[in-house]
Amino acid sequence: MTTQQSSTPSVQGGQNGLAIASLVTGIVGVVFAFLFAIIGLALGIVSVALGGVARRNGDRSGRTTAGIALGAVAIVGAIVNMVVAYNMLT
Repeated sequence: MTTQQSSTPSVQGGQNGLAIASLVTGIVGVVFAFLFAIIGLALGIVSVALGGVARRNGDRSGRTTAGIALGAVAIVGAIVNMVVAYNMLT
């Protein structure tokens, strides 16, 4: 008898790379939203997009939800930071 081996890597523990990437970019986006608003805004948008794709692929974990929420916080924080900076500098 012959055994067949699969060449595709198995996902261990049900971890989804898009959800983790969304969470990480959300955390970094929140930090950068108050330091460098443009970078925080970009990372917030990326975080929400990655979380949306992960959710569409069926991952309804807390990592996905946290990534989307942190991305939204980064977007709002960056916009508030830009408005405050504009008003202070003009």
